[in-house]
Amino acid sequence: MKITILFTALLLAFTLLFSCNTDTGIPADTLPSNAVTVDYAGKTPNTGEAAALSDPANDAKLPEGDFTVTKKDGTEIQPASGVYKIKEEGEYTLSGNLPEGCVTVEADENAKIKLLFDGASVTSSTTAPIYIKTASSVDIGSAPGSYNTVTDNRAASEESDGEDLPNGAIYAECDLKISGSGTLIVTAEHDNGIKTKDDLVIKDVTLKVTAYGNALKGNDSVTVKSGEIILISKTGDGVKTKNTDISEKGSQRGTVAIEGGKLEIYAKCDGIDASYDVNVSGECSLRIYTADYSEHSGEAEASEELYLIVPRNTYKTTCDYYAYFYNVGEDGGKFVKLEYETMVSSGRSQYYGLACKIPSRYQSVIFGTVSSGAAPDGENWIAKTDGENVNTAMNGYLIRSVSSSAISGDWVTLTKGSGNSSKTAYSSKGVKAGNAISVNEGNIIIKCKDDGFHANADATLDNGEKAAGNITINGGNITVTAADDGMHADGELTVNDGYINVAESHEGLEANVINIVGGTVFVYGGDDGLNAFKGGKAAMINIYGGYLDVTTPSGDTDGIDSNGSIKMTGGFVLVKSGAQSGGMAGSVDCDGTVTVTGGAIVALGGVCETPGSGSVNTYISSGTSFSSGSYVLTGKNGAEVLSFTLSSSYSSVWIASDAIELNSDYSLVRDGSEILKWTQTSQTVGKSGGGWGPGGHGGRPR
Repeated sequence: MKITILFTALLLAFTLLFSCNTDTGIPADTLPSNAVTVDYAGKTPNTGEAAALSDPANDAKLPEGDFTVTKKDGTEIQPASGVYKIKEEGEYTLSGNLPEGCVTVEADENAKIKLLFDGASVTSSTTAPIYIKTASSVDIGSAPGSYNTVTDNRAASEESDGEDLPNGAIYAECDLKISGSGTLIVTAEHDNGIKTKDDLVIKDVTLKVTAYGNALKGNDSVTVKSGEIILISKTGDGVKTKNTDISEKGSQRGTVAIEGGKLEIYAKCDGIDASYDVNVSGECSLRIYTADYSEHSGEAEASEELYLIVPRNTYKTTCDYYAYFYNVGEDGGKFVKLEYETMVSSGRSQYYGLACKIPSRYQSVIFGTVSSGAAPDGENWIAKTDGENVNTAMNGYLIRSVSSSAISGDWVTLTKGSGNSSKTAYSSKGVKAGNAISVNEGNIIIKCKDDGFHANADATLDNGEKAAGNITINGGNITVTAADDGMHADGELTVNDGYINVAESHEGLEANVINIVGGTVFVYGGDDGLNAFKGGKAAMINIYGGYLDVTTPSGDTDGIDSNGSIKMTGGFVLVKSGAQSGGMAGSVDCDGTVTVTGGAIVALGGVCETPGSGSVNTYISSGTSFSSGSYVLTGKNGAEVLSFTLSSSYSSVWIASDAIELNSDYSLVRDGSEILKWTQTSQTVGKSGGGWGPGGHGGRPR
């Protein structure tokens, strides 16, 4: 895919190139070289969708009576101007209705506190209803059978990380746990629903969070262990983390872990946005709907994304990049950190694409750098631009030069390439990670207007490492409907086991290196089914085992496309491409070589590349029509070699299998009628009759 950057007097075509760390991923020699023989005939994708969680707010039991905060020893906290201050370690029970006021925790930094909601309702229009300023950790529990609400009625505002701005209905400066067997309803008209600057854990509770901004945010981590949870974000992310450094206890910050429970996310932007890793494990249910797929997204508009495009030879890893938004003649403004999103290339030139969301109301912007880890204050710029009017007609600023402390550049427009016009202009991915994503088990359904899964690479994290950009699927049941890629890894995408159905996508599985080791994978890609693009490593698709079923429509599409090579040592692959022979489109297309030393592959559609020397025996039939039906390939003494089922029509085929022997006769039968018959007299029998073309280029913004 391509984007175009438009200048006043210059037109450049830029191809987005997603790069990765050259030292990350699974070494090839650790992956299996032989496939286990399994009969995959008649496999069909699972398109069913389980019933949604019931809305706990429908069972509202609004609390009655005066609001009280009572310590376990019977001591009752007395309010001052509607503020209930908790200053000592212990367990406190909250009950009754507080229509205007708040509960604050200002205890010793080593204090451990539990707030037990037992039929409590807390509402505030001036500050966070639950404001935890100082403590070691706080557990907010809900008593069995209780119904509790926390409502932040402050005016809507974009997020700020100011120390004295509690931007959450439940806001904590320490570790926070939400637990209990009751019900908790959190409504945040101001910004975040539940936010802590440290670790956030959710366990057992029936929880619904409706937020203007992010539903759940833990700067250091978010862990969902169990419970029934509905998260709604009108303008932000469902679950979000921020930091990527190492804690004082030696733990990696920035992870999102889904270990159990039932979780539904409706988000304007990303469903899950982890600054470091996303790990899904345990018997969990995870359903994510973003952008137009979320019935709640239309209530407010998300900020558009703005790119700072930095030449690779100018980019400094010792600096952080910021945009300062302000209004001329007004005091105050807003610093927004620009985070790495993607690589941009034009010819031999490469650029880093750094992105941020444009805050509303501001008309001017300064782009600049500060020392890594430093908080910008307007005086500590290392280099910066002059004040620029925010060009709302364009979405990028390209740095042209850096001279001493002065940065100069041009406003540019980044436009999406053809094929995925339904993708949002802002990030609305299902699951996004700044480093890596792993799925070990669980039932996952994603419907999004961007990538279903996305892992970034190349950026330098706060822990000093380069982001890996890897996705690893070890198990689980995954169904993805995506406007862009079903799964995109800047580094390596590895499927070891599990079930994957990419029901709709622009490109189904996309990565620098794709490894199919096992499992069952169905992919429908509007452009390419599988695409390996050039990155930190040589582009490569490795198929070691499992079942892979790939479908693409007619047109300039490829079933399997590698900007490098393709290697298959086991498993079964069925490719169904609507592309005709010749040009740059076909069932299997690559810039390098196709090598098949084990397993079996049936490639229907245009014939581009076929297995080369050192491969198993291959049969090619160009121009043969294949209609819907059940197919069986038989060999010596009528023994079945392989079988597959088609529900649409295709033309041309090549078949390669370690079970096809030299000097043996073979017959391909559809619903009892023979349509092909041949004798395998050499390694390759038949010819394509069409053109041979190089593989296409993958990659795109965000």
